[in-house]
Amino acid sequence: MAKIKDKPLVSIVMPVFNAEAYLEESLHSVTGQTYKNLEVLCVNDGSTDGSEAILQKIGQKDSRIRILNQDNKGAGEARNHGLEAATGEYIYFFDADDLLRKKAIQTMVEAAGKHDADIVLFGYYKFSDSKKMRVDFSPKTLKVRLKKVISPRDISDRLFQADHGMPWNKLYKATLLRESNIRFQNLKNTNDEFFSRITTVEAKRILFMNKVLVGYRVENSDSLQGSAKQHILDCTHALEAIHDELVKRGYYETYSDSYKKLAGYVIMLKLLAALNTDSFGILAREACERTIKYCEMDEDHLEKCYLEAFHALKVKDVLKAEKELALLKAKK
Repeated sequence: MAKIKDKPLVSIVMPVFNAEAYLEESLHSVTGQTYKNLEVLCVNDGSTDGSEAILQKIGQKDSRIRILNQDNKGAGEARNHGLEAATGEYIYFFDADDLLRKKAIQTMVEAAGKHDADIVLFGYYKFSDSKKMRVDFSPKTLKVRLKKVISPRDISDRLFQADHGMPWNKLYKATLLRESNIRFQNLKNTNDEFFSRITTVEAKRILFMNKVLVGYRVENSDSLQGSAKQHILDCTHALEAIHDELVKRGYYETYSDSYKKLAGYVIMLKLLAALNTDSFGILAREACERTIKYCEMDEDHLEKCYLEAFHALKVKDVLKAEKELALLKAKK
């Protein structure tokens, strides 16, 4: 299974937890790829619905599908399980409710091979059952060189802004992941932030493509995105882990500006998501007491629209911070 006519094997790692509503459609978008040399590692994370039956049904028709079962441990551990079992030259992480365009894997692999890239980044669109599909993000908006291999140090001041913190808009060279020994955090939410940031700084050769290859489903209440408000503090644990790992690996000084921008953006984004919930006060106090100091957030690294809320957080005025963010949200 190593190669088909000299085409490298691609391992697709898909965590699956109670995904029966969309799983069949998502899995068919994988098995129907024009690029055929795949192993599809479906990690059943203790599903209690019909997900395993769907996997078994499709797996009986396609020998490239491997089903790995585990007790429910979360998407991070499921991805780690799949990563350990992967044998491909390239690894792609895919979610069980998203969609791949038909030539997506072929496009990624051809670009990675042509440029000898450790990571290939590409764009995505957002969609839901109730909304038309629309392009949401493409690397052309990031002010980075397209179709040219760069080093992460070439954009050290904005690396984490160019690299959105999820793994499913990237194709990874397997040797990068194995040699750098980076794994996903065991968090209910934001478990991929640490993995995405540290793999990017460890890469030697990164390629940004002006291609939109994957569809990201929104408004799915069963997904990690849908349950984010229940685990609002996970973002602080992810940010602290990124900070400590950058220091440990000797990268912090190089990427500190980009990291501080990231910390400010993530905290403010999570606070906006938590408005009008019981979680707001909890996260706001956490930001006041730990994250602002730990992550060295300051005005120079924060978007202007968040400054008033930030000033309120610094003096632990949670009510004013909530008011300022509510005003901001109303303007958007």
